[in-house]
Amino acid sequence: MNTPGSFVTSICLLFFTLSCQSAQPVQEKEAPPAKAWQQWCPGTDDLPVFFSESDSILAVKAMQEVSAAIPQASIADLIMALSGKFMGTPYVAHTLEVKEPEQLVINLSGMDCTTFVEQMLAMALAIQQGEGSFEDFAQILACIRYRDGIIEDYPSRLHYFTEWLNHNAAKGILEVLSNEIGMEPFKRQVSFMTTNPGSYRQLKNPTFVEKMKEVEKNVSGFEMKYIPKGKIRNIETKIKDGDIIAFTTDIDGLDVSHTGFAIFQNGRLHLLHASTRTNMVEISPVPLDEYLAPLRRVTGILVARVK
Repeated sequence: MNTPGSFVTSICLLFFTLSCQSAQPVQEKEAPPAKAWQQWCPGTDDLPVFFSESDSILAVKAMQEVSAAIPQASIADLIMALSGKFMGTPYVAHTLEVKEPEQLVINLSGMDCTTFVEQMLAMALAIQQGEGSFEDFAQILACIRYRDGIIEDYPSRLHYFTEWLNHNAAKGILEVLSNEIGMEPFKRQVSFMTTNPGSYRQLKNPTFVEKMKEVEKNVSGFEMKYIPKGKIRNIETKIKDGDIIAFTTDIDGLDVSHTGFAIFQNGRLHLLHASTRTNMVEISPVPLDEYLAPLRRVTGILVARVK
């Protein structure tokens, strides 16, 4: 049993010990290094991803080969080199509509025009800004495809391409070049998804329809410029390999009908894209202005450059 004296002594010793400890300088923990994608969006540590083992192997192999072949390359050169590795890949529609709830879908064995652009861009950024790992690729792809890279539900995906362009410009990933070189105002009232909900399996959910109406209202407020298809030849020299090109359309309620990358051949602008013409990734057989001339519902192009 402690006596009053020993109790006081114990308290003094405890106070002395705490005083000594508090006098020591506080060792601040080093902050973990920023991940590649965190310069563009918060991202998440538990990103829900749907992919096959063959897709992950294909992505890492392509990034490693391109990184080794052209070290210190520009982002445009990386996009062109990566795209070259996927020439002939089958065009497959609706590859993102595979599973509920909403999650990041990675499919490199079959791509539509948008997923081709997104995946080539994400791999190029993963090489340039990170280690070229599959995790970098997936997180950057989520940043590109979803608001803030956070997957909440079907409406959290950037469905309309003008919204895709504006959000990725706001993130600092790209700049909308056609706002500088375009000749005509491009202002579209978008409503295609909510006026055709039967075409989208997820829009059987009335909550999603209401959310998409809010998205469409926001997208309809964008003020942009575009290049009419009859004037593309006049501004070809202002476009570079690797720029993103989107076809504007006069289809009711829609803004953009197709997308791909700019690529020059024999001094003329062509399109590198996942094509419905041949159902595979290809380069347009004729210059872009000639390619677009017979397409009645295409009105012109939007152009974006990756920073």
